[in-house]
Amino acid sequence: MRQDECYHCVRMKRLAVVTGGAGFIGSHLVDALIRRNWKVAVIDDLSAGLKQNVHPRARLFVADIRTPKAARLIEKLKPDAVFHLAAQVSVPVSLEQPVRDAETNILAAVKLMDAAARAGVKRFVIASSAAVFPTKASRIPVDETEPVGPQSPYGIAKYAAERYGMFFRTTRGLPFVALRFANVYGPRQSQRGEAGVVAVFAKRMLAGKDVTVNGTGKQTRDFIYVGDAVAAMMAAAAGQPMADGPYHVGTGIETSISDLYRRMADATGYGKKPTKGPADVNAPFRSALDSSKIRRQLGWKPKVGLDEGLRKTVAWFRQNA
Repeated sequence: MRQDECYHCVRMKRLAVVTGGAGFIGSHLVDALIRRNWKVAVIDDLSAGLKQNVHPRARLFVADIRTPKAARLIEKLKPDAVFHLAAQVSVPVSLEQPVRDAETNILAAVKLMDAAARAGVKRFVIASSAAVFPTKASRIPVDETEPVGPQSPYGIAKYAAERYGMFFRTTRGLPFVALRFANVYGPRQSQRGEAGVVAVFAKRMLAGKDVTVNGTGKQTRDFIYVGDAVAAMMAAAAGQPMADGPYHVGTGIETSISDLYRRMADATGYGKKPTKGPADVNAPFRSALDSSKIRRQLGWKPKVGLDEGLRKTVAWFRQNA
């Protein structure tokens, strides 16, 4: 029997497919699934993820989610759950290359949902984003009743994937759940994506280099520790079939970038003052997510405070510098 055939023979354990499972959030999810006695297959093209991030007990399939190979793998493996995290994660890249963003974040997602529906997947969980909302929301923190209004190709694509998921849920019976994440940070984080500022600050502070704070520094974000984000995905996978989201996954707490700088300087022992950079005009000035719905329906809530999470993150960057 070939190595990959054990994943679609008679199984005692549940099988999960994690796209982007060699990346930051995905690799932590893989670790959590294996701790809970799941079998895990990772689909990742390693363009951003790292092979060493993948748990040794997981099976890595190197494939681009835009290619037919990824969809064929889901149909062949017939997993119990699919966690779709592979994506183009940069808003600036989406502004410069909207076609590439749509191919990765819309078309590839639809192909995987279609394959999952044919394979009888019992739960399809997709990572969405607060970028589905306008840069100026009517209230902060934002709950799921706030009218969407994405203002970047990235945000448009994330919302489109949510709507396609609901289409597959209602017409093809695919148990689909969308999770809109706030700014996820933690060990293994790269400088790309919506919470990359934590990784940037950590690396530069530990190296004693100058650190730039863009704009006034008063702009706020909702920072959620990666372990809490993973717990939300596990809760979505275990939830009742009628639980479809979208669910907001955040702390509901606004933290200014200047405050984040001070907290990280304390955690790293960094003594320099920040340099000033230009404001990002494409980003919201304030951002935080109200997670009352997922707390109420799925029993999830964040457990790791920002100072504790930053200490864990800095410790990892210090060890892996």
